[in-house]
Amino acid sequence: MREASDETGPEPFPVHVLEGLRALVGCELVTYSEQDGRQRRQLAHIDCGGPESQPSDGEMETFWRLVDQHPLCRAQRRGRFDALKLSDFHSRRGLHRLEIYADLFRPWGLEFELEVAIPSPYEHSKTFLFDNARHDFDERDRALLNLLQPHLVQLHRAAAVRRLADAARAVLEDGRDLGERGLLVLDARGAIDMASPIARRLLDRYVADRTGARLPAALGRWLEEQRTDARACRAPTALSIDGASGTLVIHLDRRGDTDVMVLEERTTLDRAAGALSSREREVLALVADGLRNAEIAGALWVSPATVRKHLENIYEKLDVHTRTAAVARVHAESKHVSA
Repeated sequence: MREASDETGPEPFPVHVLEGLRALVGCELVTYSEQDGRQRRQLAHIDCGGPESQPSDGEMETFWRLVDQHPLCRAQRRGRFDALKLSDFHSRRGLHRLEIYADLFRPWGLEFELEVAIPSPYEHSKTFLFDNARHDFDERDRALLNLLQPHLVQLHRAAAVRRLADAARAVLEDGRDLGERGLLVLDARGAIDMASPIARRLLDRYVADRTGARLPAALGRWLEEQRTDARACRAPTALSIDGASGTLVIHLDRRGDTDVMVLEERTTLDRAAGALSSREREVLALVADGLRNAEIAGALWVSPATVRKHLENIYEKLDVHTRTAAVARVHAESKHVSA
């Protein structure tokens, strides 16, 4: 696990990490799989110890058709992420009676399986599968994986932070200021891989159907249009979504197989508070949303002391003394400007 902690690439569990897990547990095959159980699609698949190949479309179609017969999948859907074995639910004879065994497990050579998962929503499950053909796993194997699970969670989080940092760095190198913007990092399949706090807040405000890792329908359609335009060498276009408090504008930056969405909110506060800096306008917008200083600090990735300093500057520029007065002053000015 020390070698895995030293990983600096974008992926949390490359093959050499899986090889280390296979040696620790002592099994024939280790697979790391990410799936969207609601959309019924495979998001990621990497294995070691067997033939290196992705499941075929036909195999995945069979898997999704019979997934409700898989006891470990059912357990994970009910919120069980600890190490579980097939034999916790079925005897070997009972397993052989299942249709999923005849159509999938037996062709794959799967007789005994042990799973442990990273706690995740059903629409983006993250599971390690340990397989043997000749003998079952024992309680030592189960205890070992339960001890390793928190470290696997940390490795996944660290890789997500690296991907977000790489995306932000790439956008900044293009000269784009992210001071009041949110970032969405997408994988090659269009699922949300990582979202900054500001991006999550803006999606919750402007997009009604945001659920877990699934990209909202409006953004998904726009992403496919942008990918089509890119293949045709057409210039990218921004997406605008109107809301009660303003407009959400989204730009797309492509980074190889990774798409980065840059989200920016344009509100009446932005237009009226011309005397304020971009960061001060962002702070005031969050104040208008009812956030406390600590919550604003978390959303902007700054310290509470920095938020207090921004508020002092806002009060001075607007000639007010309270948060409520500052918001009311800007709203009054925005109404005057719109009139």
